[in-house]
Amino acid sequence: MKKLKGLDALADLHQAMGGERAALPTEQEGAVPAVGPVLLYVSRDKKARKGKEVTLVEGFDADQHAEVAVETARSLKAHCGVGGGWKNGAILLQGDHRDRVAQWLRNKGYTVKHKGG
Repeated sequence: MKKLKGLDALADLHQAMGGERAALPTEQEGAVPAVGPVLLYVSRDKKARKGKEVTLVEGFDADQHAEVAVETARSLKAHCGVGGGWKNGAILLQGDHRDRVAQWLRNKGYTVKHKGG
């Protein structure tokens, strides 16, 4: 019996069993986010937080992109291993994770600009 490796082999098996061969998604196709803003701002903030740092991701419109922002916040929290949430049109992450968050967002197809110092 032939050993299958990767999605191409699975697609070949599906086609051999009478199914249609569908185009496989690639990492390059996800270059632009399907829904949501294209430009996001990443910054660090300590104001009105008793001196504790948070990483802010701004650029989501609270009315149009709320679902995308909540899902992105959930994924970023898991990626960084920290708490946080979605509040007043911005994603908040506990701690200073600007570089890590910016790189993750770029990999998801967003254009990211650092804001502040």
